[in-house]
Amino acid sequence: MSSSGDIVVDPRQSNPRLKTDPWSRYVAKAIGLFAPRAALNFLHSRAVLSHYTGASPKGPDQGWNPPNKSADAVLARDRTRLLARARDLERNSSHVSGAINKICNNVVYTGIFPQARLKTSDGKLHKAHNDRIEEGFQLWAEDDLVNFYDLQELFVRHSWIEGEFFLHRFWDEDLREKGLVPLGLEILETDFLDSSKNETGSSGNKVKNGIEYNLQGRPVAYWMFKEHPGDCLWGSTFNESVRIPATEIKHVFHRRRASQGRGVSWLASIIMEMRDFSEYQSSERIAARLAAAFGIFIESPYAEHQMTHPLAGTDQDTPSIADIPKYMEPGRIDVLPIGMKISAAQYNRPGQTYEPFTKTSLKSASTGSGLSYENFSNDYEGSTYSSARQAILEERRGYRKMQFFLNRHPNNWVWKSWIDYARLAQMLGSLPQRVPVQWQNPGWPWIDPQKDARGAQLELGMKITNRRRLAAERGLDWDEEIEELAEEEAILKEKKLNATEE
Repeated sequence: MSSSGDIVVDPRQSNPRLKTDPWSRYVAKAIGLFAPRAALNFLHSRAVLSHYTGASPKGPDQGWNPPNKSADAVLARDRTRLLARARDLERNSSHVSGAINKICNNVVYTGIFPQARLKTSDGKLHKAHNDRIEEGFQLWAEDDLVNFYDLQELFVRHSWIEGEFFLHRFWDEDLREKGLVPLGLEILETDFLDSSKNETGSSGNKVKNGIEYNLQGRPVAYWMFKEHPGDCLWGSTFNESVRIPATEIKHVFHRRRASQGRGVSWLASIIMEMRDFSEYQSSERIAARLAAAFGIFIESPYAEHQMTHPLAGTDQDTPSIADIPKYMEPGRIDVLPIGMKISAAQYNRPGQTYEPFTKTSLKSASTGSGLSYENFSNDYEGSTYSSARQAILEERRGYRKMQFFLNRHPNNWVWKSWIDYARLAQMLGSLPQRVPVQWQNPGWPWIDPQKDARGAQLELGMKITNRRRLAAERGLDWDEEIEELAEEEAILKEKKLNATEE
């Protein structure tokens, strides 16, 4: 470089035909009329900047050549192994299993409940109709044959572990006999889809990885095994797949690429990280057990000390090797033969690198899980109030996004299916084809109740929020809270008690 900081190119060592765009060559010609060397420097700089260093074929990453295929093509090759590894981690890694439990506790908690939103002609909520619909749904959802709120936790678990799941609806006569809407639900794991089925039918529909698409590229059917492939014993009847119309199946997965038709485990980015960490932890546990087993060595420069003393067991004043105890007893004093000394076994475990490596690994994995390091690792040492608050707020944003995902896909589909089956069974009177619904998500308590309550009061005064929204953020139904408060006030008034006194 020159003293001015410009790049200086030796014309004797540079290619005079630099690969640049036409605009750069035009500018270089204009500059070259007055300063040829500056024009050459300009072309060289443009040529350097026209390449991405991340795609450099040289250096230590020259062997990094991942396939540039569609999302489904990449997944078709790696799906089976990725799926098995994710399931193994969830079973055997305490951190991964604990992280998924915490996510379920925050996203679903005791359940995400529907609130019917039918309105009267004047735009007000039709309380009688809405209460009747919600009561019927609640009886159906809590029945032992359905357990809808338990299924919601499975929605989250299968999304994180497998990246997808299938909901299959069917007419359940057993529910009808109980006086409930006869909507039967079952979760089909991703293994049920016949991924080996790839063909083009006579109608022009294409079956790709077990999903049948029409000419517009929309799923019209799913080819499902009759039994879970993992349950089929060796030598049993061939497990055939059957065609189920897409109207009876809800395929739930989070699309990350436009070319993606199947789900990918949400743990994919941390699988190897947590596998290596688990292996490292196992090695450290073994080393720690060795360190806890105290042992000593007896050293001697004399070869004769390696054999049993010929006078062992007889009365003698000189100690022999046979007199040395095999185990140490508290308070015991022994005299060693001449020339012998004792050395204790040393196992420095865990080493000085254990804690830094552990924290680095868990920080990386927590980033991929969307949890804070403190929450993922249960290590709150060194965290401050402000940093913990910031981490909690960021986590809750992720939980809300997952709640939105559940409500938009499986929950809404189940609600619409329940309304359809209720109309077919003529169980809730004359229902409209579409009943609006709002899902009441679990909320969280205030981090700092006094400050947060003051902030909520200010927002109400500024007219930028309302009480119903504030109640929903805490997982409460404002309408129910108002009714309970009114009932309490009436009881206090009847008992001639002042409701404002403590």
